[in-house]
Amino acid sequence: MRLLVVVLFMSHLTLSAQIPDTSDISSQPLQPKWITTLVVPSVLAGYGLLTMNNNGPFYNSYNAYEDIQNKYPDFSTRVDDYLVSVPAITVYGLNLAGIQGKNSFLDRSLIYLTAYTTSRASYRALKRKTRVLRPDSSDYRSFPSGHTTLAFVSATFLFEEYKEMSIWYGIAGYSIATATGIIRMLNNKHWMSDVFVGAGLGIFITELTYLVYPYVKNFVSTRIFSKKHNNIELLPSLSGDSIGLHICLWIN
Repeated sequence: MRLLVVVLFMSHLTLSAQIPDTSDISSQPLQPKWITTLVVPSVLAGYGLLTMNNNGPFYNSYNAYEDIQNKYPDFSTRVDDYLVSVPAITVYGLNLAGIQGKNSFLDRSLIYLTAYTTSRASYRALKRKTRVLRPDSSDYRSFPSGHTTLAFVSATFLFEEYKEMSIWYGIAGYSIATATGIIRMLNNKHWMSDVFVGAGLGIFITELTYLVYPYVKNFVSTRIFSKKHNNIELLPSLSGDSIGLHICLWIN
């Protein structure tokens, strides 16, 4: 459990803090950003894959499962369902309080919705493909942890928006995301490998979204919105337990 906390909580903050950033989203250096986008998620996901089942030279998923069952056999809570979105909600709460982040309301909302929906689709596809049995044997949708994936999307969103103001925002966000992953294991819903891969997936997709978004925004604004008489409508959508954003462009 100590290893889980240290790796999930510290790895992304440490590497990201070594790389300078600017407040202008359109002027981010490409090469350094690729480092944080690829290295940290690769380390987390790689460790998760190495420790699946009874694999791994040191502490694997079965070891973690046995320790949890021995120490917390009756643990049960639903707080993990709510922790997932706390860092993202914090971004908008800080904005309402007058503490401005890196991006405008529209830019940050499009970034978060893109990262959220992409991550959700990705982990669902992996669950269908891998069909790993949960520790409690309730179903075959254990790998990777969806809660952990979305929690790290939310935490990375908070980190990216406010890292230039204070590292403590990132620390708070990743603490909540790490707690989410640990609680999923304590609830006997996920293996340790599910949590590590979910964390890596959430960070990767969110960082990739921040990397690509300025170029997409520039392309849209120069190729489409530079033309006269164009109108755009942004419409939120809700279908079952999924949320999204419809973009309607009217070109005259």
